[in-house]
Amino acid sequence: MFRVQSGRHLVRPQRQDGPQPAPQRPARPEPAATAGAPAPALTAPAALTPVSPQEARALLRQASPPAALAVNGTLNLSGSAWLRFLPDWLRCEALIVDDCPHLTALPADLHAGRVSARRCPELREVTGRLSVREGLNLSGSGVRTIHADLHATRLTLARCRDLINLAGTISVSHLDVRGCAGLRDLPPSLHVTQTLDVADSGLTSLPPHIRAGLRWNDVPVEPKVAFTPELLTGHDVLRVRNVQRRRVLLDRIGVEKFLADVGGLILDRDEDAGGQRQLVRVPFDDDEDLVAVVVRCPSTGGTYALRVPPHLRTCRDAVAWTAGLAASEYHPVQEA
Repeated sequence: MFRVQSGRHLVRPQRQDGPQPAPQRPARPEPAATAGAPAPALTAPAALTPVSPQEARALLRQASPPAALAVNGTLNLSGSAWLRFLPDWLRCEALIVDDCPHLTALPADLHAGRVSARRCPELREVTGRLSVREGLNLSGSGVRTIHADLHATRLTLARCRDLINLAGTISVSHLDVRGCAGLRDLPPSLHVTQTLDVADSGLTSLPPHIRAGLRWNDVPVEPKVAFTPELLTGHDVLRVRNVQRRRVLLDRIGVEKFLADVGGLILDRDEDAGGQRQLVRVPFDDDEDLVAVVVRCPSTGGTYALRVPPHLRTCRDAVAWTAGLAASEYHPVQEA
Protein backbone atom coordinates (compact mmCIF):
# COMPACT_ATOMS: atom_id res chain seq x y z
CA MET A 1 0.00 0.00 0.00
CA PHE A 2 1.28 3.47 -0.84
CA ARG A 3 1.34 6.45 1.44
CA VAL A 4 1.36 10.10 0.29
CA GLN A 5 3.97 12.21 2.05
CA SER A 6 3.56 15.95 2.39
CA GLY A 7 6.20 16.33 -0.30
CA ARG A 8 5.73 15.60 -4.00
CA HIS A 9 6.62 11.88 -3.93
CA LEU A 10 4.57 8.73 -3.51
CA VAL A 11 6.45 6.18 -1.36
CA ARG A 12 5.91 2.69 -0.04
CA PRO A 13 5.86 2.87 3.76
CA GLN A 14 8.40 0.81 5.68
CA ARG A 15 7.83 -0.54 9.15
CA GLN A 16 9.94 1.29 11.70
CA ASP A 17 9.83 1.32 15.45
CA GLY A 18 9.33 4.46 17.48
CA PRO A 19 7.88 7.84 16.53
CA GLN A 20 8.61 9.14 13.05
CA PRO A 21 9.71 12.70 12.28
CA ALA A 22 7.26 14.89 10.39
CA PRO A 23 8.09 14.91 6.66
CA GLN A 24 9.43 18.12 5.16
CA ARG A 25 7.95 19.53 1.98
CA PRO A 26 10.62 19.68 -0.74
CA ALA A 27 10.47 22.01 -3.68
CA ARG A 28 8.33 20.77 -6.54
CA PRO A 29 10.69 18.71 -8.76
CA GLU A 30 11.13 19.45 -12.41
CA PRO A 31 10.09 16.53 -14.67
CA ALA A 32 12.89 14.58 -16.27
CA ALA A 33 11.84 15.28 -19.84
CA THR A 34 12.92 17.19 -22.88
CA ALA A 35 12.73 20.93 -22.32
CA GLY A 36 9.35 22.25 -23.30
CA ALA A 37 7.77 18.79 -23.58
CA PRO A 38 4.71 17.76 -21.57
CA ALA A 39 5.56 16.30 -18.18
CA PRO A 40 5.55 12.50 -17.89
CA ALA A 41 2.59 10.91 -16.15
CA LEU A 42 2.95 10.59 -12.38
CA THR A 43 2.78 7.19 -10.78
CA ALA A 44 -0.74 6.67 -9.53
CA PRO A 45 -0.91 6.09 -5.77
CA ALA A 46 -2.25 2.68 -4.84
CA ALA A 47 -5.35 2.46 -2.64
CA LEU A 48 -5.69 6.21 -2.24
CA THR A 49 -8.91 6.73 -0.32
CA PRO A 50 -11.19 9.37 -1.88
CA VAL A 51 -12.25 12.19 0.42
CA SER A 52 -15.22 14.53 0.44
CA PRO A 53 -14.97 18.03 -1.09
CA GLN A 54 -15.01 19.52 2.43
CA GLU A 55 -12.16 17.25 3.57
CA ALA A 56 -10.21 18.07 0.40
CA ARG A 57 -10.54 21.78 1.03
CA ALA A 58 -9.24 21.36 4.59
CA LEU A 59 -6.28 19.30 3.37
CA LEU A 60 -5.34 21.89 0.77
CA ARG A 61 -5.34 24.63 3.39
CA GLN A 62 -2.73 22.82 5.49
CA ALA A 63 0.86 24.05 5.60
CA SER A 64 1.91 20.86 3.78
CA PRO A 65 -0.96 19.85 1.51
CA PRO A 66 -0.95 16.41 -0.13
CA ALA A 67 0.76 15.68 -3.44
CA ALA A 68 -2.06 13.38 -4.52
CA LEU A 69 -5.76 13.67 -3.94
CA ALA A 70 -8.93 11.87 -5.00
CA VAL A 71 -12.20 13.66 -4.35
CA ASN A 72 -15.72 12.29 -4.31
CA GLY A 73 -17.70 14.89 -6.25
CA THR A 74 -16.99 18.49 -7.19
CA LEU A 75 -14.00 20.34 -5.74
CA ASN A 76 -15.12 23.98 -5.78
CA LEU A 77 -12.41 26.42 -4.67
CA SER A 78 -13.69 29.49 -6.52
CA GLY A 79 -12.52 32.83 -5.17
CA SER A 80 -9.94 31.27 -2.82
CA ALA A 81 -7.26 33.91 -2.34
CA TRP A 82 -5.17 31.43 -0.31
CA LEU A 83 -4.91 28.92 -3.18
CA ARG A 84 -1.55 28.98 -4.96
CA PHE A 85 -1.17 25.44 -6.28
CA LEU A 86 -3.04 22.15 -6.43
CA PRO A 87 -1.91 18.56 -5.90
CA ASP A 88 0.24 17.21 -8.71
CA TRP A 89 -2.06 14.17 -8.98
CA LEU A 90 -5.77 14.96 -8.79
CA ARG A 91 -8.94 13.03 -9.56
CA CYS A 92 -12.39 14.55 -9.11
CA GLU A 93 -15.76 14.82 -10.80
CA ALA A 94 -15.28 18.56 -11.39
CA LEU A 95 -12.63 21.12 -10.47
CA ILE A 96 -13.76 24.75 -10.18
CA VAL A 97 -11.10 27.35 -9.39
CA ASP A 98 -12.59 30.47 -10.98
CA ASP A 99 -11.38 33.86 -9.71
CA CYS A 100 -8.43 32.51 -7.72
CA PRO A 101 -6.01 35.48 -7.91
CA HIS A 102 -2.83 33.63 -6.85
CA LEU A 103 -3.28 30.23 -8.51
CA THR A 104 -0.20 29.60 -10.66
CA ALA A 105 -0.63 26.03 -11.95
CA LEU A 106 -3.08 23.23 -12.60
CA PRO A 107 -2.23 19.67 -11.53
CA ALA A 108 0.48 17.95 -13.58
CA ASP A 109 -1.71 14.83 -13.79
CA LEU A 110 -5.40 15.68 -13.79
CA HIS A 111 -8.49 13.64 -14.56
CA ALA A 112 -11.89 15.29 -14.16
CA GLY A 113 -15.31 15.46 -15.70
CA ARG A 114 -14.95 19.21 -16.19
CA VAL A 115 -12.52 21.94 -15.15
CA SER A 116 -13.17 25.68 -14.86
CA ALA A 117 -10.27 28.03 -14.15
CA ARG A 118 -11.68 31.32 -15.42
CA ARG A 119 -10.22 34.72 -14.58
CA CYS A 120 -7.07 33.44 -12.87
CA PRO A 121 -4.50 36.15 -13.72
CA GLU A 122 -1.42 34.30 -12.38
CA LEU A 123 -2.16 31.09 -14.27
CA ARG A 124 0.44 31.75 -16.97
CA GLU A 125 1.24 28.25 -18.22
CA VAL A 126 -0.59 24.95 -18.49
CA THR A 127 1.56 21.81 -18.69
CA GLY A 128 1.35 18.12 -17.81
CA ARG A 129 -1.28 15.55 -18.68
CA LEU A 130 -4.90 16.60 -18.49
CA SER A 131 -7.87 14.42 -19.35
CA VAL A 132 -11.17 16.27 -19.09
CA ARG A 133 -14.27 14.42 -20.17
CA GLU A 134 -16.45 17.48 -20.83
CA GLY A 135 -14.61 20.79 -20.95
CA LEU A 136 -11.63 22.83 -19.78
CA ASN A 137 -12.56 26.52 -19.47
CA LEU A 138 -9.69 28.99 -19.01
CA SER A 139 -11.49 32.05 -20.36
CA GLY A 140 -10.24 35.40 -19.12
CA SER A 141 -7.17 33.93 -17.43
CA GLY A 142 -3.55 35.03 -17.84
CA VAL A 143 -2.48 31.95 -19.79
CA ARG A 144 0.40 32.61 -22.20
CA THR A 145 1.37 29.04 -23.13
CA ILE A 146 -0.35 25.68 -23.18
CA HIS A 147 2.19 22.89 -23.65
CA ALA A 148 0.42 19.77 -22.47
CA ASP A 149 -0.89 16.36 -23.29
CA LEU A 150 -4.48 17.57 -23.22
CA HIS A 151 -7.64 15.69 -24.13
CA ALA A 152 -11.05 17.30 -23.66
CA THR A 153 -14.37 17.59 -25.40
CA ARG A 154 -14.21 21.39 -25.27
CA LEU A 155 -11.30 23.78 -24.68
CA THR A 156 -12.42 27.36 -24.01
CA LEU A 157 -9.73 30.07 -24.13
CA ALA A 158 -11.98 33.06 -24.85
CA ARG A 159 -10.45 36.42 -23.91
CA CYS A 160 -7.08 34.94 -22.94
CA ARG A 161 -5.44 38.04 -24.41
CA ASP A 162 -1.89 37.00 -23.42
CA LEU A 163 -2.08 33.59 -25.12
CA ILE A 164 0.64 33.22 -27.76
CA ASN A 165 1.37 29.51 -27.97
CA LEU A 166 -0.52 26.22 -28.18
CA ALA A 167 1.82 23.23 -28.21
CA GLY A 168 2.15 19.68 -26.94
CA THR A 169 -0.49 17.16 -27.96
CA ILE A 170 -3.89 18.78 -27.76
CA SER A 171 -6.95 16.90 -28.95
CA VAL A 172 -10.41 18.44 -28.57
CA SER A 173 -13.77 18.40 -30.32
CA HIS A 174 -14.44 22.12 -29.86
CA LEU A 175 -11.88 24.93 -29.51
CA ASP A 176 -12.80 28.53 -28.62
CA VAL A 177 -10.05 31.18 -29.06
CA ARG A 178 -12.32 34.23 -29.30
CA GLY A 179 -10.51 37.40 -28.33
CA CYS A 180 -7.07 35.74 -28.22
CA ALA A 181 -5.43 38.55 -30.17
CA GLY A 182 -1.89 37.34 -29.51
CA LEU A 183 -2.47 33.87 -30.99
CA ARG A 184 -1.08 33.99 -34.54
CA ASP A 185 -0.91 30.34 -35.61
CA LEU A 186 -1.91 26.81 -34.68
CA PRO A 187 0.59 23.93 -34.38
CA PRO A 188 0.56 20.65 -36.36
CA SER A 189 0.05 18.72 -33.10
CA LEU A 190 -3.31 20.39 -32.48
CA HIS A 191 -6.37 18.30 -33.38
CA VAL A 192 -9.82 19.90 -33.52
CA THR A 193 -12.52 17.59 -34.83
CA GLN A 194 -15.74 19.62 -34.84
CA THR A 195 -15.78 23.42 -34.32
CA LEU A 196 -13.25 26.24 -33.99
CA ASP A 197 -14.39 29.75 -32.94
CA VAL A 198 -11.85 32.38 -34.08
CA ALA A 199 -13.77 35.65 -33.54
CA ASP A 200 -11.40 38.57 -32.85
CA SER A 201 -8.41 36.26 -32.49
CA GLY A 202 -5.01 36.86 -34.07
CA LEU A 203 -5.44 34.01 -36.55
CA THR A 204 -5.38 34.94 -40.24
CA SER A 205 -5.75 31.44 -41.67
CA LEU A 206 -5.98 27.79 -40.66
CA PRO A 207 -3.33 25.12 -41.28
CA PRO A 208 -4.41 22.47 -43.81
CA HIS A 209 -4.67 19.70 -41.21
CA ILE A 210 -7.48 21.45 -39.33
CA ARG A 211 -10.82 20.91 -41.04
CA ALA A 212 -13.11 21.83 -38.18
CA GLY A 213 -16.13 24.00 -38.87
CA LEU A 214 -15.32 27.68 -38.44
CA ARG A 215 -17.36 29.79 -36.03
CA TRP A 216 -17.52 33.52 -35.38
CA ASN A 217 -19.14 34.11 -32.00
CA ASP A 218 -20.87 30.72 -32.25
CA VAL A 219 -22.17 31.40 -35.79
CA PRO A 220 -20.95 29.13 -38.64
CA VAL A 221 -18.94 31.12 -41.21
CA GLU A 222 -16.76 30.56 -44.26
CA PRO A 223 -12.99 31.24 -44.20
CA LYS A 224 -13.50 34.43 -46.26
CA VAL A 225 -15.75 35.87 -43.56
CA ALA A 226 -13.30 35.02 -40.78
CA PHE A 227 -9.99 35.86 -42.42
CA THR A 228 -10.50 38.10 -45.46
CA PRO A 229 -13.57 40.29 -44.81
CA GLU A 230 -12.17 42.94 -47.17
CA LEU A 231 -13.25 40.63 -50.02
CA LEU A 232 -16.89 40.75 -48.94
CA THR A 233 -19.41 43.07 -50.58
CA GLY A 234 -22.69 44.57 -49.47
CA HIS A 235 -24.49 42.27 -51.90
CA ASP A 236 -22.95 39.24 -50.13
CA VAL A 237 -24.69 40.46 -46.99
CA LEU A 238 -28.05 40.84 -48.74
CA ARG A 239 -27.86 37.34 -50.21
CA VAL A 240 -27.59 35.68 -46.79
CA ARG A 241 -31.00 34.55 -45.55
CA ASN A 242 -29.97 33.42 -42.05
CA VAL A 243 -30.33 36.39 -39.67
CA GLN A 244 -27.38 35.49 -37.41
CA ARG A 245 -25.00 34.92 -40.30
CA ARG A 246 -26.15 38.14 -41.97
CA ARG A 247 -25.37 40.09 -38.80
CA VAL A 248 -21.88 38.59 -38.67
CA LEU A 249 -21.21 39.52 -42.30
CA LEU A 250 -22.48 43.04 -41.70
CA ASP A 251 -20.22 43.39 -38.68
CA ARG A 252 -17.23 42.11 -40.65
CA ILE A 253 -17.78 44.35 -43.68
CA GLY A 254 -18.75 47.49 -41.73
CA VAL A 255 -21.74 49.79 -42.17
CA GLU A 256 -19.85 52.32 -44.34
CA LYS A 257 -18.83 49.80 -46.97
CA PHE A 258 -22.22 48.10 -46.89
CA LEU A 259 -24.06 51.36 -47.63
CA ALA A 260 -21.52 52.35 -50.26
CA ASP A 261 -22.19 49.04 -52.06
CA VAL A 262 -25.98 48.79 -51.81
CA GLY A 263 -27.24 52.32 -51.11
CA GLY A 264 -30.51 52.72 -49.23
CA LEU A 265 -33.67 54.77 -48.77
CA ILE A 266 -32.90 58.32 -47.56
CA LEU A 267 -35.24 59.17 -44.67
CA ASP A 268 -33.88 62.63 -43.87
CA ARG A 269 -31.23 65.18 -44.86
CA ASP A 270 -29.77 68.21 -43.13
CA GLU A 271 -26.42 69.95 -42.66
CA ASP A 272 -23.93 70.49 -39.89
CA ALA A 273 -20.36 71.86 -39.70
CA GLY A 274 -19.09 68.95 -41.78
CA GLY A 275 -21.62 69.35 -44.55
CA GLN A 276 -24.66 67.33 -45.52
CA ARG A 277 -25.94 64.55 -43.25
CA GLN A 278 -28.24 61.73 -44.31
CA LEU A 279 -30.37 59.23 -42.43
CA VAL A 280 -30.51 56.03 -44.52
CA ARG A 281 -32.58 52.87 -44.18
CA VAL A 282 -32.02 49.39 -45.68
CA PRO A 283 -34.83 46.85 -45.04
CA PHE A 284 -33.99 43.24 -44.12
CA ASP A 285 -36.23 40.19 -44.29
CA ASP A 286 -36.95 38.59 -40.89
CA ASP A 287 -34.89 41.20 -39.03
CA GLU A 288 -35.09 44.85 -38.03
CA ASP A 289 -34.17 47.39 -40.69
CA LEU A 290 -30.69 48.85 -40.79
CA VAL A 291 -30.90 52.60 -40.13
CA ALA A 292 -27.70 54.66 -40.09
CA VAL A 293 -26.81 58.33 -40.00
CA VAL A 294 -24.08 59.26 -42.49
CA VAL A 295 -21.96 62.22 -41.38
CA ARG A 296 -18.79 63.95 -42.55
CA CYS A 297 -16.08 64.98 -40.10
CA PRO A 298 -15.22 68.68 -40.65
CA SER A 299 -11.62 68.24 -39.47
CA THR A 300 -10.62 65.12 -41.44
CA GLY A 301 -13.16 65.15 -44.26
CA GLY A 302 -13.86 61.47 -43.65
CA THR A 303 -17.35 60.03 -44.01
CA TYR A 304 -18.76 57.84 -41.26
CA ALA A 305 -21.93 55.78 -41.01
CA LEU A 306 -23.26 55.20 -37.50
CA ARG A 307 -25.98 52.61 -36.98
CA VAL A 308 -28.90 53.87 -34.86
CA PRO A 309 -32.25 52.42 -33.68
CA PRO A 310 -34.68 51.90 -36.57
CA HIS A 311 -37.44 54.06 -35.04
CA LEU A 312 -35.46 57.30 -35.47
CA ARG A 313 -36.61 59.50 -38.34
CA THR A 314 -34.35 62.61 -38.41
CA CYS A 315 -30.62 63.16 -38.61
CA ARG A 316 -30.73 65.31 -35.49
CA ASP A 317 -32.46 62.57 -33.49
CA ALA A 318 -29.91 60.05 -34.75
CA VAL A 319 -26.83 62.17 -33.94
CA ALA A 320 -28.24 63.01 -30.52
CA TRP A 321 -28.78 59.31 -29.85
CA THR A 322 -25.11 58.58 -30.65
CA ALA A 323 -24.23 61.12 -27.93
CA GLY A 324 -26.57 59.43 -25.46
CA LEU A 325 -29.05 62.31 -25.52
CA ALA A 326 -32.56 63.08 -26.66
CA ALA A 327 -32.88 65.56 -29.54
CA SER A 328 -34.30 68.17 -27.15
CA GLU A 329 -31.16 67.89 -24.99
CA TYR A 330 -28.67 67.99 -27.86
CA HIS A 331 -27.29 71.51 -28.24
CA PRO A 332 -23.64 71.23 -29.30
CA VAL A 333 -21.52 74.37 -29.44
CA GLN A 334 -19.91 72.87 -32.53
CA GLU A 335 -20.82 69.62 -34.23
CA ALA A 336 -17.87 67.58 -35.52
